[in-house]
Amino acid sequence: MLKNSIAHKSRFCVFIKVYDEYKMLEELLISLMSQTRLPDKVIIIDDGSPNPDVEKGIKELISKHDSLLIQFIKLPLKKKPDLDTVGRTFNKAWFDIASKEKFDYIATIDADTRLEPQYYEKIIQKMDENPVLGCVSGVIVIQETIREYTEQINIGAKVGRKDARGSGKIIRAKILETTPQEYFPEVDWDTWINTRAKIQGYKTPEIIETYMIQKRPTTRVAKKDLYRNGRLTYHFGYNPILLFMKVILAGTGGIKIIKGYWAARREKWRLKDKKVRQYFGWRFFLHF
Repeated sequence: MLKNSIAHKSRFCVFIKVYDEYKMLEELLISLMSQTRLPDKVIIIDDGSPNPDVEKGIKELISKHDSLLIQFIKLPLKKKPDLDTVGRTFNKAWFDIASKEKFDYIATIDADTRLEPQYYEKIIQKMDENPVLGCVSGVIVIQETIREYTEQINIGAKVGRKDARGSGKIIRAKILETTPQEYFPEVDWDTWINTRAKIQGYKTPEIIETYMIQKRPTTRVAKKDLYRNGRLTYHFGYNPILLFMKVILAGTGGIKIIKGYWAARREKWRLKDKKVRQYFGWRFFLHF
């Protein structure tokens, strides 16, 4: 175990997002219980799974793994997951507990992610020692089917600037506390939180000191997600040069980015947070 008495004074909570995938949840809970630094609380959020067995299965797992302090939140029923609608899981979970409890760090993780045993201890120690770190994650290793997916279509990633990932991310709570609640975005809280951190002067690195394993790629690296990537490019207010670079780096998939961009443009689908939109304008180049 890492030796650092300061790190053990900080408190953190882990949010687990679930949609019809509770059968993978037990492996994740075992992964959390194997951590050398246990979370102070775990919150499992069912994002409206239509399968009635999900809630029952989750509650059984909570009873079975009572060594962790686990809270369960059930969101309204969804007929299918929709990444382009208001009310993302993390937003709901954070606001449900923000007024009740105080944590130094907020961690988010997907049901299909597994962590190396020292994951949280390494990252929280680094964040405790470096107040400039606002959002941090380890490196993602895809367990299977990696050849079927492209690399992240992200300008920064291509030139060596990799931001903290959504699953496995640890967020300094002060960033959320100082952000107006009405600005929580309709979609992609992941990019939004990283950007809010940068605007406040924090760094948001993906570090190589620790890793996590995902049994499937996240939506933002999947080939089928390029259309949504284009929608988000307009949503966040990317300037024309960044859009052009994204399209070029995506290769033959660039046409899907363009289609998504123009679809969002026709709908006037814009982020409410003007500071974040300004960041992805010309100011973006000043943050490298």
